[in-house]
Amino acid sequence: MILSAPAFADGTNDGVIENVQLNTNPFLASLNVTVGDVVDAAGQVTALGNTLNVEIDTSSATVINNQTVNASGFAESVVNVGLVSWQATSSATTIGNSATITTCCDALDVNSVQYTEVGTSMGAVSNLNVSDWAATVSTSALATGNAIEATTWTGASLNTFIDQTNNSQVTSEAFLDGGGQIGVNAVIASTAIANTGLVGGEQTTTLTKIDQLSYGPEVTATGGIGGAFTPDVEDTVVAVTATGNNLVIENSYGFVSSDVFQDNTATITAQTDINVNTWFGSNSATSYAVGNSNFNSNVGSDILIDNVQFNAGGGVTAITNFNGGNAGGVGDYDGQVISSAAFGNAFSAYNCGACGGGISGTNFQNNSASITSTTSINSGSGGSVIGTATAIGNTATFRSGGGG
Repeated sequence: MILSAPAFADGTNDGVIENVQLNTNPFLASLNVTVGDVVDAAGQVTALGNTLNVEIDTSSATVINNQTVNASGFAESVVNVGLVSWQATSSATTIGNSATITTCCDALDVNSVQYTEVGTSMGAVSNLNVSDWAATVSTSALATGNAIEATTWTGASLNTFIDQTNNSQVTSEAFLDGGGQIGVNAVIASTAIANTGLVGGEQTTTLTKIDQLSYGPEVTATGGIGGAFTPDVEDTVVAVTATGNNLVIENSYGFVSSDVFQDNTATITAQTDINVNTWFGSNSATSYAVGNSNFNSNVGSDILIDNVQFNAGGGVTAITNFNGGNAGGVGDYDGQVISSAAFGNAFSAYNCGACGGGISGTNFQNNSASITSTTSINSGSGGSVIGTATAIGNTATFRSGGGG
């Protein structure tokens, strides 16, 4: 594991924290594990350009953060096993700039700028190879240009000014290759995001001004099952996600002002490839690709929305391919749900109307890129197979519902 230029603050007094980080050299992490018959096997690698962690308890804080990466990052985990009687895992994570800022019980002000330079790349690869048999397996890869989390619990107020600009190529890859049977369950997850943010609090007035700019050449996530072998699988989940800009605001019992601008020009691609023999139980494979995504939720008070999203460039594409043999169960439910979904711009606002409060504001979405969703299924006999494909240029949902 390689961590570059970490910063950590744990304070109990009111004050200002200023963090400035510049990374100009590559950050690379790699791991290769090869074993025979074992009980457990695990591989985990992490490569971070700049990382900031701030934890403040029972006092107010102001955090000024400026992070720049002018270098490429790459993490690779390869785990090769024979027979695993319990669990085999592999994970790889690469993030250019990362900031986690949390407080309890008082006000928090955050002013953050995160930037990745033109000509750089962020990549994560996780490959898990099981030549014989395994009970439970998981392989995951996460690649992100810029990531921030700013939250306060029972804090009086949360004020955030966040600017994220990603110019990097962002790619993730997670695959499972099995020569025999995956006996209990398997999870394969591949996620590539240019910019991502999480903001919110409990019993908190939250005021946010956030700009997310995804200007890199591509954001590509790939994942699946198969390779040299085609295993038997049971209760398997494959999720592949590629996103230009992603923001989540989660708040409760305090007014929320959400002022968000998202602009994506990168080519967004999510592709899942499944090649298996006999399949048992409940299985799913999903490819999800979106240029811009903004989800706002508040319980117990009002939300004021100002959402602006532009998606252009080389297009947004989601592809899911499933090639399988027969369903293998007798008397049990054996099913496959195979789906792909591609969106240019996606916005959602939820408010618990029964808890007090409502939703007001404006939403502007402009998509000028091609949106493509493709699902392909080639399966044998037995069981149940459901396939869906969804392609939408702009989607917006406003919901004020009950307490559930």
